[in-house]
Formats: sequence, C-alpha cells, structure tokens
Amino acid sequence: MITPSNARAGGPAWRRLGAASLCVLSALICALWVAVCAAAPEFIWQGLKATLHHLSREDIIAALLVGLMLACFVEPATERVRDVLLGASGAPAHTARPRSLLFTAGLSLTFALASVSLHHAMTAFLSTHGSASGGEGGALVAGIRLAVAWAFVPFAVTLAWLGAGHRRLAVPLGILGIASPGIAGWLFGWSALSIVATALPCLCIQALGYRGAPAPPARTMFPRRAGVVAVVAPVWLAAALLFDAAASQGWFAGITLYDAHLFWMDVRFYLGWMLGLVFAPSPADTDHPL
Repeated sequence: MITPSNARAGGPAWRRLGAASLCVLSALICALWVAVCAAAPEFIWQGLKATLHHLSREDIIAALLVGLMLACFVEPATERVRDVLLGASGAPAHTARPRSLLFTAGLSLTFALASVSLHHAMTAFLSTHGSASGGEGGALVAGIRLAVAWAFVPFAVTLAWLGAGHRRLAVPLGILGIASPGIAGWLFGWSALSIVATALPCLCIQALGYRGAPAPPARTMFPRRAGVVAVVAPVWLAAALLFDAAASQGWFAGITLYDAHLFWMDVRFYLGWMLGLVFAPSPADTDHPL
C-alpha cells in the first residue's frame, strides 16, 4: 500500500513523486465524490419535475425494458467481474448470505428501474433547459453550471478536512474552504443574501468537522463529518425560518433569508452533502489521501 510515509522514504525520486501523486489524486477523488452527491438531489429533482410533465406510456414501457436488461444481464455481469477481480487481487471474496431468487430479481429490477428513471429525469432536465436556452449547447452549459454551483462548496470543504493533517496544505486548503461560498457566489451570480445564507452554516460545518473527528486514515472520518452536517443543517434551517418569521413581522428591516423555493433547495443540498459523506469511500480504504 502506498502511503505518505512510503513517499517520504528513500528510493528513486520518480517513485516518491508517483506515491505523492497518487495520494493527491485519492484526495481529489474523495472530495469530488462528496461534491457530486451534494449536487445530485437538486439535479434529479429538477429532472423529475420535467419528466412528470411529459410522462407517457411509451416512457414507462421503455424504462421497464431497459430495467429488465440491466437487472438480468448488466448487474450480474458486473458482479461476476468484480468477484473475479477481487479474487485475482487476493482480496477477501464476497461472502454475503445467499438470497432467494425472487428477492434477488426483485431487488435488481427495482434498482435498475430507479437508475433508468434517474437517467430519464436528468435527460429531461437538459432537454427543458435546452429548449429554454436555445439548443443542446445551452442545455449542457445549464447542467454543468448547476452541478458545479452545488458541488463547489462541499468539494472545497472536503479538501480542507482531508488536508488538515498536512502542514503545507492545511492553511491554503482551509482558506479555500472558508472562501468557497463567496467564490461560488461570485462565479454564479448569487445575491448577497444567498452567499450569507450559504456561508454561515458551511463555515460552522467546516469548523466542527475539524473537531472531535479522527485524522485520516481513520475509517470513521467521513461518517462523523456526515453527522456534523446532519446536526448543523437542521439547526441552521430552523433558525433561518425563525429569522424570516420575525422579519415578516417587521423585524430586521424586513430582510428574509429564504423563500419557499430556496428553502427546499437548501434542504436538498444539505441532504445530498450528508449522503455524499456517507457514501464516499474512506481514504483508509485505499491510501492516506494527503
């Protein structure tokens, strides 16, 4: 296993450089994994709304057919390839308890149909924005902008956490995490209130993520930080609702942080961020990231 201690140890310079590059790449992949999950719920939600407005019998039959192909062919083939690769690498084989044929087929078909439905939802999102922005290129730009806007802050904060134990990277990555709401707001034209409403809870999440959590490569580093998001986000959203309720009565110069649309957008954002930290592979599963 390649770790920073291997990279710092003796040996050819190219080997140390390769080890360091793999560590950095591991950190980037982990951060990107979390960021994509943070962006996914809003992307899927927008697509599902577009899909439900144009749902037809042909769409349902097509999804069922593709789902059957995925459940009966693609998913079993993927499992067999994974088992072969694990066996060749000497990793412990998959020893899950055998399930009934009905359960296995039903579970595979359910996940396959869910995957197909999400694909159709995202396709519908791009199609809707394409017609609104004048073509396929406009749809692609809209999709990329949405994904990057939602993923930027979790990506930067996750990198800050991963770099906390590295003396040369801890400060610059920490500053990037702190500044990420402002940078995202500047890049994507957010209002000043939207930047503030993003910065306050995200700064708390980043700060609390440094505390009480084991340093990499502990396998609990991401799940514990998922717990931080799961606590800070509801507290912030509840406080924001109270603030807006007071503002509606004439307090705080009538300034409100959220309307209903923006509030539920942030609910989906924090839910995706939390799930990303749950789903993302721990750096301990491969190498120490930094």
